[in-house]
Amino acid sequence: MYFRMSFSVVFAIALLATGCKSSGPAVVADAIYSGGPIVTVNDAQPTAEALAVKDRKILAVGTKSDIDQAYKGTATKTINLGGKILAPGFVDGHAHFLGLGAQAVGANLLAQPDGTVNTIDDLVAKLREFAKSPDVDRTGWIFGMGYDDALLGRHPTRDDLDKVSKDKPVIAVHISGHFSAMNSAGLRKIGYTAATKNPEGGVIRRRPGSMEPNGVLEELASIPVMIAAISPATQADKDYYAQRALDMAKSFGYTTLSEGRAFAPNHQDLVGFATRGLLDIDVTSYIDHVDRRIITTEWFGHSYKNHYRIAGIKITLDGSPQGRTAWRTIPYRIPPDGQKKGYKGYPAIPDTKVVAAVFEESYQKGWPVHVHANGDAAIDQMIKAIRPAHQTHGPGDRRHTLIHGQFLRKDQIPALKELQIFPSLFPMHTFYWGDWYNQIIGPELAQQISPMRSVLNAGMIATSHTDAPVALPNLMQVMWATVNRTSRSGKVMGPDERLTPIEALKAITLWGAYEHFEEKTKGSLEPGKLADMVILSDNPLTIDPKKINTIVVQETIKEGNTVYKREQ
Repeated sequence: MYFRMSFSVVFAIALLATGCKSSGPAVVADAIYSGGPIVTVNDAQPTAEALAVKDRKILAVGTKSDIDQAYKGTATKTINLGGKILAPGFVDGHAHFLGLGAQAVGANLLAQPDGTVNTIDDLVAKLREFAKSPDVDRTGWIFGMGYDDALLGRHPTRDDLDKVSKDKPVIAVHISGHFSAMNSAGLRKIGYTAATKNPEGGVIRRRPGSMEPNGVLEELASIPVMIAAISPATQADKDYYAQRALDMAKSFGYTTLSEGRAFAPNHQDLVGFATRGLLDIDVTSYIDHVDRRIITTEWFGHSYKNHYRIAGIKITLDGSPQGRTAWRTIPYRIPPDGQKKGYKGYPAIPDTKVVAAVFEESYQKGWPVHVHANGDAAIDQMIKAIRPAHQTHGPGDRRHTLIHGQFLRKDQIPALKELQIFPSLFPMHTFYWGDWYNQIIGPELAQQISPMRSVLNAGMIATSHTDAPVALPNLMQVMWATVNRTSRSGKVMGPDERLTPIEALKAITLWGAYEHFEEKTKGSLEPGKLADMVILSDNPLTIDPKKINTIVVQETIKEGNTVYKREQ
């Protein structure tokens, strides 16, 4: 009521000041949206009937009569939502833009609900199907993304993948991105033999009783060669991958997407996409700490150049919790193949002094740091490494971020708050691997993964991310998991850690914008912010919470321009 009265009074005063009758609105909106609920994610004005856009920004939000009276002119485009929902565009706390291209192009090895691979035979069939595609020539590898050993019962081996091809190299990438499996031709191509030693931070799994590789590669034995195998080499193919990635992201409502771990060549590719005008949504990158010298270029900062900017640096401290390479303080109940009882995973950077040096430099130079840490031992290492720099330089708005934090202990949360470490957690795992965690870490600890409610209760905010291409970049699936925390078998995984629908929506909009220093321009539908919006098939705040993941994106709007529209 107050908004309606104040709006009308101000408008009337403005007319009287001109000394004449109104001949039309003083400011004409480019577009006005109405005809459906508008979910603003703005606590001061949670809902509205209409929204006006002018010059790529939100001009006003309010009642339809007020917006029409003040801003509707002959040139204004009126958009009838037809009962659909207008909400802020999605801002993922952590994903991998470049990996989405490979996910969109390669064989889909995901299980339900994102794919159909439930057995090793299914995986082989999908790879054989991709081998017939012209896209296979873009990398020279037959490849697929997203197999899940927790559901398949084991990793595929070189013998399994030799059934796809004995001559062409084949690689299947694990759903975590931290493992892969190759056929014999693939192992020959990368030069892995019985004589190849395990790299620091990685494992080449071997055949029983032999040093001969069995095709399964872990962490730093996998990641560098995997990235090379699935990445296109020519500029035309890189552009093709980028376009496929953008199309996929926009179909799920992204208006801001991140490349969560970019190396120097990846940054150069992103610069190329930006300078040639290929990006139509915003893309941030976090540069791996080994290549952090390039952060000093003009691409680093809070301002985008043609929809791209470097937002900070990335450091990775351990591996995958579902793959059992996350570094823990207590052993896994079931060690992975080749490991003995008492196995706790392992660090990616054993020397904490190296990690501390990265933080010290970041404090000196104003670089936000995104820290991949899943296991509680890795989180302990992060806390130990950051504390000296924080004590030396003092508090500040740096927004260093814990990425994933699957096995974050509740006693570690106060340290996150003290050290101003922003949590970007991963409650999507409650669905995808909740049942698996019951086995490998035990039911009690499995209930505590990604403790979102505990973080909010401590007076902090957090994001809930996809880490796509770990799964499809479906933020409605993420929101559903954050609210329900239900496993594949229907078990509730930590009911006390659930968020409400509005909190879960903030975790993929306003709080996502905050994580990237963009809360003043994105994340909610407020006057002055960018007109980054999505039109949804249903209202995530009023639908049955168990059905949130049935909501689909009908349209994605970036700065007032439609960049995706679902075919009816």
